[in-house]
Amino acid sequence: MPNVSARAALSSLAVVLAGAALAQVPAPAPPPPPATPAAPDITVTGRTEVGPPIPGPSEFISPMGEPFRSDDKLSGAEHWFAQADKSGNGRLTREEFEADALRFFAVVDTDHDGEICPAELQHYEVDIAPEVTVTSTYGDVSKATVDSDGKLVDPPYPTRLGAGRYGFLAAPEPIASADQNFDRGVTRQEFLQAAQKRFKMLDANGDGVLTRNELPKLLSPRLNR
Repeated sequence: MPNVSARAALSSLAVVLAGAALAQVPAPAPPPPPATPAAPDITVTGRTEVGPPIPGPSEFISPMGEPFRSDDKLSGAEHWFAQADKSGNGRLTREEFEADALRFFAVVDTDHDGEICPAELQHYEVDIAPEVTVTSTYGDVSKATVDSDGKLVDPPYPTRLGAGRYGFLAAPEPIASADQNFDRGVTRQEFLQAAQKRFKMLDANGDGVLTRNELPKLLSPRLNR
């Protein structure tokens, strides 16, 4: 009987040890999920962008007044969007829009004192973006027609003037119009606040980002009425 008890005890111990060994064997890893096919993309100026490029003319003035004059097959607006969309995901966030605005502010603010003064504004209008000073004559003063009060007549002259003929918004002079207190200077804060307002104007669905297909359609400056 003692031998039988010993054998039974050894058998029980073997079962316990075998169970413990099996418990230590890791479960097989689940199979990896199927790969999601990549969204179609295009390459713009050396960067991978999502979605088709923005159509439009080669000349474009950004919502904050920066001129783009494309010398390739892409529109000026596409060059602006690709530059401002730092993440390259085809979604221009409010933060990216504001950062791009402040980058251009630093370009015009040549003395870097945090304010675009009248002399710097004149430099912008004469040297950087002379398009903003053109009213309804396309630069040809012989086309200017006024009424008895000295006001420009109605179309066929375009109703959009200056920079408004080259961009998404109808502002003739995008920098000067950011001057909230009319002191003939535009501070960095005023420019940032203008950027915030203009982003909301362009954000048609109010989701906090701009996409290429959400932006207004651009026309030739001669057709932008």
